Amino acid sequence: MFKAMQKNSGFSLMELMTVIAIVAVMAAFAIPSMIGSRGRAKLQGVVDNLTGDLQVAKLMAIRESSFVVVDFAADSYRLFIDDNEDWDSAGERILQTRQLPVGVRIDLAATDLSDDRTRFNDRGLPADTNLGTVVIVNSAGDQRSININRLGRLRVQP
Repeated sequence: MFKAMQKNSGFSLMELMTVIAIVAVMAAFAIPSMIGSRGRAKLQGVVDNLTGDLQVAKLMAIRESSFVVVDFAADSYRLFIDDNEDWDSAGERILQTRQLPVGVRIDLAATDLSDDRTRFNDRGLPADTNLGTVVIVNSAGDQRSININRLGRLRVQP
């Protein structure tokens, strides 16, 4: 007389496959965006560090009453006190050596500093021959540039 009522609990295979398909489509749109923002964040981090280190170089030049050189390579840069004024770091006091993260580099071809370096004097001003722009790029091709003007002012340009 009374039928036992069956209780269905859980998900059917069709419901489960539908949810997986929706998640896959959402991930296909979200993941490339997250990867791109990570590369832009790395680029901005390098720009912030380099700008800060250039400010430190200016201040150390004033503090030490000596030249401070910032020497650029594609994957790193170095700050050192140039006591003997020969632009060479051999035997000089190294203030900072910073390695750039993977996927970010200094574009030496686009950087217009003489010999890919600049130097600040005891008043915090750059040498006349070493004014210009440092260009930083990431693996996606995004770039930022830091311009060093005659008064040592730093301007970040997108």
